[in-house]
Amino acid sequence: MSKAKQKGTVGENEILAMLYEWGHKDAHRTSANTESHDIWLGDLDIPIECKFRKRWTLFPWISRIRKIAQDNQWVIFAIHGDRRSAAGRSVGKVAILDADFAAELLMIWRHHDHDKGYNHWPYP
Repeated sequence: MSKAKQKGTVGENEILAMLYEWGHKDAHRTSANTESHDIWLGDLDIPIECKFRKRWTLFPWISRIRKIAQDNQWVIFAIHGDRRSAAGRSVGKVAILDADFAAELLMIWRHHDHDKGYNHWPYP
């Protein structure tokens, strides 16, 4: 396996572990020759791409995943490829998603009872 593919696998596994931690126990990596997306998230039919790179080319990534998702939601998880650098440490992991989807999630978050002291909403 090439060094780039190994790095991509590390990034996918890191995102997968985060999804598990948040309760998405049905999430799993797709097969290596699945070009449409990197992680399958149960029955939600949301393509999830993982990018672990020093240089981000957001517009081509977004165009590609929008085409794959058709009318469905989508998420790109991006991890800075050089965590030893100051930029890499400050950027860390981010999610890129459609603005309407982000607005919907913000509305759900707004109506959630934050006074229950959850560290990982909605899980205790």
